[in-house]
Amino acid sequence: MDIHPRLTIRAIRARGLNLALHRPVETASGVIRTAPLVLIDLVTEEGIVGHSYVWCYTPVALQPLFQLVSNLAGLLTDEAAAPASVEHKLQRHFRLLGPQGLTGIAMAGIDMALWDARARACGVPLVTLLGGEPKPIPAYASLHTMSPEEAAAEAEEALTLGFTALKVKIGRGDLAADLATIRAVRRAAGEGIKLMVDYNQSLSVAEAIRRVRVLDEEHLFWIEEPTRADDFEGHACIAAAARTAIQLGEN
Repeated sequence: MDIHPRLTIRAIRARGLNLALHRPVETASGVIRTAPLVLIDLVTEEGIVGHSYVWCYTPVALQPLFQLVSNLAGLLTDEAAAPASVEHKLQRHFRLLGPQGLTGIAMAGIDMALWDARARACGVPLVTLLGGEPKPIPAYASLHTMSPEEAAAEAEEALTLGFTALKVKIGRGDLAADLATIRAVRRAAGEGIKLMVDYNQSLSVAEAIRRVRVLDEEHLFWIEEPTRADDFEGHACIAAAARTAIQLGEN
């Protein structure tokens, strides 16, 4: 297998879609009712097309993100479809603006499309191209609601689909509200289930430490993003104070 097929970028096409969710997702920061997505097709001169999509959380960012990805097409046309060299060029281009926020999302979408194109050119799954092998991996069901009663009902539904691990979002109120939701899901799912919680970056470091010391008694599999995703030092302090694993999320 040639892991370095010669590919050249001919075009990058973007489409913006704002899809209504069958079940709105409740978070500590508010309710997400739609999925604002930018779909990316990276077309090469050799006829291989790499695909990816990115989610920008809020519809107000959808048009700017779509436009940003579209604008990058002119910068990358006729470039080698090589993830490392494209990333280097984009990082240099955005050095003054910075790689956070929409610029980071746009670069990530193009990077994923590049890797998809290379895997397609080699005729293998991406995991094989990266040196691994396809195999089953554990999956968890991420619940949509934070209400104890509704989260418990959703947990029962997930169990009928074969899930053995669940994640529920908390942080909508005080610690008592967190515990009410956690314990309602645990009662519905049983003690054998792996249960995770996600604060969606809603707590200060001090408040997170106060809460995780109590949540340590709930035998959770992990506590996700208790504070700002870019506060690595803060997360390290929280992890040092907790017995439960502290998880950083996709941010």
